[in-house]
Order: sequence, then C-alpha cells, then structure tokens
Amino acid sequence: MAREGLRSHLSGTVPISIGLHLVALLLVLIVPLVADVSMPRVWVDLPDYVRLAPMPPPPAVTLREPSPSPQVNPGPAVNLAPTEAPPTIEPEGPERPTGPPVDIPTSRDGVSGVLDGIPGPGAAVLMPVPPPAPPRQGPVRVAQLPVAPRKIADARPIYPEIARAARREGTVVLEAVLDTAGRVTQLRVIQSVPFLDQAALDAVRQWRYTPSVYGGQPVSVLMTITIRFTLQ
Repeated sequence: MAREGLRSHLSGTVPISIGLHLVALLLVLIVPLVADVSMPRVWVDLPDYVRLAPMPPPPAVTLREPSPSPQVNPGPAVNLAPTEAPPTIEPEGPERPTGPPVDIPTSRDGVSGVLDGIPGPGAAVLMPVPPPAPPRQGPVRVAQLPVAPRKIADARPIYPEIARAARREGTVVLEAVLDTAGRVTQLRVIQSVPFLDQAALDAVRQWRYTPSVYGGQPVSVLMTITIRFTLQ
C-alpha cells in the first residue's frame, strides 16, 4: 500500500515539474526577443579630428653680433692735380707708341697685308710647320708593322753529320734583328737543340728581307724565326 501511495504521489508531481521547467525556459528565450532591448553601438568611423598634445616650443636662438672689422688707415691723400700753371703751353703732337714695334706681314705685291690682325685680300698667311717626329729608338716588333717583311733571299741549313749520326731532330727558335735594308744583323737562340743550333745560325745569317717602314720612316725589325730539322 505504501508503494502504491508513493507511486501515485510521484506520478502527480512529475508533470507539474516538467511544466514549470518549460515555462521557465520559454521565459528565458522569448522574453528578450519580444522586449525592446537596445544593443550597444559599435563605432566604425573615426572622428574628424584627434586631440593631440601641443608641440614643445623651439629652443631659443642667440644671435651673435659680427665682430667689427679692423679699420685701415688710408694715409694722407695725394693730390695729383697741378697747383701752378706752366710758363708755356706746347702744341700737342702725334701720339707715339709706347710698346715695342710690331712687324706687319704684307703680301707678295707689298700692298695688301694684315690690318688689325685680319688678313686682307691677297695676303699670304704663314702657318707654323710642326717639327718632324724624332727618330724611333730600337727595333720595331713585326706584329706592329702594317706590312710584315718578306724574305727575298733564302739559304737552307746544312744538317750536321754529328747530329745525323746521333739521330738528332728538333726545332730551333731564333730571335733576329733586321736592319733598315732588310739584312740580318743580330741573332739569338731562344729554343736550343744540341748539335743543331750552329747550323740554324749559319743559314739565317744569309737570309735577306724587304725593308720595313713604320710611320713613314725606315725602321729595323725584331722577329722570331723557327727552323725545323728532320731526318730523311
């Protein structure tokens, strides 16, 4: 009996509790929607001006007075005007040139020449002639010449018997100096081959080249000569 009474009591209070919770939930959700509630305003635009602190005043500037310039004593005034009249007055004559005499060139006919620095008609104007270029010192390298010298006389080197017996071959390089006539005047061995250097020197001393000109003047030439020795 007690259980049935408790069950009947709970069955009567549960619906009432549920109804009260529903009413409270509706009040919480619906009342703010129906009521006239003003929301806070969010400022997006900035104001037209912003209050700023005033700038500090500029520092005071002190002006220095210019120092007085030292005064220069001009000294006593000199009066250049004559104070007494001369006893006689001489007539004025033609003015005489104060500078040295200047020779005025004239033309071949002796009539028209230079007037006030301007040559007249038919005047002969003399132009200064530049001095000739000094002669060049030392030989000119063959690469600097506009036209390389050409060999006009040749002599073949004689193969030495000692080099032939030793089966010696190789290339002898010589440095030669040609005079203004194209003759070989100086020889020097740059690359040596044993038993073959003297044969190369003897042959090149007999060579002859065409004369070389540089800057309109005959010059000596420095060139390199290569001789190849091979056994047949």
